[in-house]
Amino acid sequence: MTSFFEHQRSSFKRNYLRNLIVLASADGSLEAEEKALITRIGLRRGLKAWQIDELLQDTTKHDLFLPESVANRMNMLFDLMELVYANRQVNENEIIYIKGILVAFQLPLSVMDDLTKLFENGTPTSIQWRDFVDEICTSTVQSK
Repeated sequence: MTSFFEHQRSSFKRNYLRNLIVLASADGSLEAEEKALITRIGLRRGLKAWQIDELLQDTTKHDLFLPESVANRMNMLFDLMELVYANRQVNENEIIYIKGILVAFQLPLSVMDDLTKLFENGTPTSIQWRDFVDEICTSTVQSK
């Protein structure tokens, strides 16, 4: 029997991955590179391959999922940006989606420029990402 907390954790992971699928589909198609990256991210986040396949085949419309913690939001932002650059073709709809995420996360839209610079030459290292997150968190707290 699945406990309440196991169900909540599983629901979080599925909703998290749905956001990635919506972004990857923003240009009208879900390409092989994007599917492969979504699968890797899903596995890294603790989903089973069959769960990921189910989500990739689900065409039901879902609301935007917003993680509660800053750490989970930053993890999602990293995964979303990695997905934006998966096929090396940044689409305007993908940018609009990321900007919507920034607004939902209550981050300034100027962060989009910083994210673009950080990811345009490939996925940043964990140290680069951590420094970026620290800078964003510090500047956001100071501006409030």
